[in-house]
Amino acid sequence: MWLMLFGIPIVTLVTTIMIFGVEGISDFSESCLPMGFIYTIVYWLGFRYVTIHYHKRYPGYTFNFKRLFYVLSRMAIMYILIDIVMGQVVKKFFAVHAEFHDEHDIEAQVITITMIALGFFLYEGIYYFNQSRIIEIEKNKLHKITAEQKLSTLKDQVNPHFLFNSLNTLVTMIPEEPNVAITFVQHLSQSYRNILEVRDEKLITLKQELKALESYIYLLKTRFHGKIHIFNTVNTQHLDHFIIPISLQILIENAVKHNITSSSKPLKIELFSENNFIVVRNNLQKKNQKYNSTKMGLSNIQSRYNLLTEQEIKVIESDDYFIVKLPIITNNRHEDINN
Repeated sequence: MWLMLFGIPIVTLVTTIMIFGVEGISDFSESCLPMGFIYTIVYWLGFRYVTIHYHKRYPGYTFNFKRLFYVLSRMAIMYILIDIVMGQVVKKFFAVHAEFHDEHDIEAQVITITMIALGFFLYEGIYYFNQSRIIEIEKNKLHKITAEQKLSTLKDQVNPHFLFNSLNTLVTMIPEEPNVAITFVQHLSQSYRNILEVRDEKLITLKQELKALESYIYLLKTRFHGKIHIFNTVNTQHLDHFIIPISLQILIENAVKHNITSSSKPLKIELFSENNFIVVRNNLQKKNQKYNSTKMGLSNIQSRYNLLTEQEIKVIESDDYFIVKLPIITNNRHEDINN
């Protein structure tokens, strides 16, 4: 808005002098300046419209032949349309200077195209400057959320309840099943190692996420002795695509935290793929908890998806099931995010 308010009068004055000379301001002041003002407004708004739609169609930074052809063709069409329309306007409303205008037509066109080019590059500079600022702000937000996620995940794993329950399970195993106890400790160690390995990554492959999840699932199954059943039927064709790190573990943690687990009412958690989503579904048998859920885990996952991609996670709660659908990020989209 400020650019137009100051730019249009300045460009009008400069182009009027360049085309008509100083006489355009003095001897021809009754019509040259108004005519120049109308020309400037029409050209400015017309090419501003083209530039805005160009950036909506191609919002990224990569400049290729397809983008170049799009912007040049649209600008050429806009220029021809405005030139035809404004030619008729000059003949009808500024007939006294129409002949003078025709004599300087080529010169006027060169000046007009030069001004349009300068205006386009000015808008491009402003656009890329703003995009750089937005990207920097989003990167800072992502770093903050990732740091909070690291802390939250490590706290969940190291909190006294987790260690108490894991060590309790271990203590009961050592006298009767020493070999199983050794395996349990190895998986406990691996679970921590997995978190440390992926905590700095924006995205990891689904194959990596499921591999890291194996140790955590083993700990749960060992600890709850048949009270939890976890089924993984994820389609192998999605394994090389990407997902938010530790997201599946967080969703399983939530299911265990908020639902009853017993021999008579085992908790069933299913992992499967559906279209372009990885789905985590558990049967709903809520605990009578004295506190309300903060839903920090879901909120954190959604925040990270929002910063990396336009896709949204889907949360569905019915009478029988609690379902979370995480978008699968394809290889092409992963490359765009990295860029």
